[in-house]
Amino acid sequence: MARLTTLTFLLMQILAVNAGDHNNHPHNSRPHNFTFPADPGVFGPPLEAVHAYFGQWPNGIAVSSTGRLFSSFGGIDSPNVNNGTPGIFTVGELTSPYTEKAYPSVEMNTPPCSGGAVELVDPENPVGCGSADHLISVLSVVIDAKDRLWILDTGRPAYIFPNGSEALLPSSYGGPKLVGVDLSTDTVFTTILFSPEVALPNDSLLDDVRFDLRPNITSSGAGVAYITDASISGQNAIVVVDLGTGDAWRRLQGNPSVLPESQFLPFVWGQPLYFVPDPGHPPTGNLSSTPPPGYLPVGADNIAISPDGETLFYAPLASRNLYSVPTALLRRRDDAVEAELAAAVVDYGQTGFSDGMESDSNGIVYKGNQEANAVVAFDPSTGTTQTVVRDPRIGGGQEEEAFCAV
Repeated sequence: MARLTTLTFLLMQILAVNAGDHNNHPHNSRPHNFTFPADPGVFGPPLEAVHAYFGQWPNGIAVSSTGRLFSSFGGIDSPNVNNGTPGIFTVGELTSPYTEKAYPSVEMNTPPCSGGAVELVDPENPVGCGSADHLISVLSVVIDAKDRLWILDTGRPAYIFPNGSEALLPSSYGGPKLVGVDLSTDTVFTTILFSPEVALPNDSLLDDVRFDLRPNITSSGAGVAYITDASISGQNAIVVVDLGTGDAWRRLQGNPSVLPESQFLPFVWGQPLYFVPDPGHPPTGNLSSTPPPGYLPVGADNIAISPDGETLFYAPLASRNLYSVPTALLRRRDDAVEAELAAAVVDYGQTGFSDGMESDSNGIVYKGNQEANAVVAFDPSTGTTQTVVRDPRIGGGQEEEAFCAV
């Protein structure tokens, strides 16, 4: 008889303790009628479904003070790219529990380039449309403290080539931008364009944004925006924007805290989550004819700001660790500050694999934990994480959608 390993023996002892003494069980004629402890799968208050998406795949949600709901539909997913097809938009307002409409307008969501959101003047080298007056590929919509909607446009749409390959295209100047919308009139009040030195055309993926509107932190008095660059080519950074002047600069470029963790492999719904560089040719059982999948290459993604505006929290998508840095250092314009920034980064350790994060007025940071199908709360004052709500319907997507439904 094969010798049992120590691990197997211990496991059998645990199961025996939990199952009880089968020899004395009144139903011992049914040897497999055991009851073992099992993961209940749910925790906390029940979820309330406030909206169902039947068309485009969303990747962001924003809620105004009056309860208006807005979503972004990132053009990094090719079905969300407007190529002239009616009804496709990259920002929408939720008009009922199951419908959305283009926002702020259909026109603004209909780029005018030769391929809609894609410029095809050179068919061999397509790029994102460079129209400053139109939305190209939006990954984030956020409501600020003044109840204004901000739209963060990456300017980089996905494109399917004639051979079936799919790729994320470089941006053109005018595509990457931050757009402010007055919700009382549904009109744009400002558009801040990012230069190629700030939004790197072949590398940047401007993912999410948070705001500090304190008038005393900049000479313009209009406040600051902080943006995560989730570049999938390792060019990760935090982008800082003066909302009054439109000036923008990159900080923490290449710092380990903004980079994806090497060989990071999360598990969602029990399955390993790999990265497929070409969704048009996904891996098959025969990896000699299709490229194998890789590890997630996505860096700085999640972002939140403390209620006093003094601390910025952030995390790469390809990591379970949460980091923070003083915002005062991020706002400094001299490049010599990078050494101070690197020394000031705080690593809070593992808080869960997440694609969405927000903070409250008490300084608690709420973030997803996709591997646990949960939204968790991190308390910076104690360094501890607690589960707020857990439900199988939360996993597998961006947890920001859960924040307004818990």
